Amino acid sequence: MEENLRVSLEQRKYFIGAALLIGVLAGLALVQMPEKGSQDREFNRNDLMFMNMIIVHHDQAIEMAEMAENRTNNSDILKLSNNISDAQREENQQMKQWMRSLGYEPGNHHRMAGMASQEEMQRIENSEGAEFDRIFAELMIEHHRGGIEMARNFRKAGKHTELQQMQTQMIETQQKEIEKMQDWQEQGL
Repeated sequence: MEENLRVSLEQRKYFIGAALLIGVLAGLALVQMPEKGSQDREFNRNDLMFMNMIIVHHDQAIEMAEMAENRTNNSDILKLSNNISDAQREENQQMKQWMRSLGYEPGNHHRMAGMASQEEMQRIENSEGAEFDRIFAELMIEHHRGGIEMARNFRKAGKHTELQQMQTQMIETQQKEIEKMQDWQEQGL
């Protein structure tokens, strides 16, 4: 009987140890569970594709916008180009930060919707004054249209709430800028 009691005590120790281990693991699992709503802060493949593509797209817009400083005296073009450069540089920094936090490094891509060709970039680079203003508006309108198209398409398929908010802001801002440049064109820019 004493031997049966000893086995019983050893079994109890085993079961108590197992129960404690299960309790600790369950507690850790609860700590590791994502908080409610955290799914909205996760990225899916479409989010990553969009960021990787739009970073390259933004880089070209920044390049075109920065050309204005040395090629025009038009205060409207200078103000708009500064706004474009500042906004898109800030968006790129945020998206690069998100990508790097996920272990991705933004890469190069082929020409995307709205991007200027090498010939068009050469044309704007070789222009100045009123000619620059006309070419800048023409190319930036097309560039923005391409960016808007990408943001709309990827926003629908994306998952990350902050990125979707950024895409909405991109669409609204760039649409207003297109309208402004079209007004200038109609006024004989």
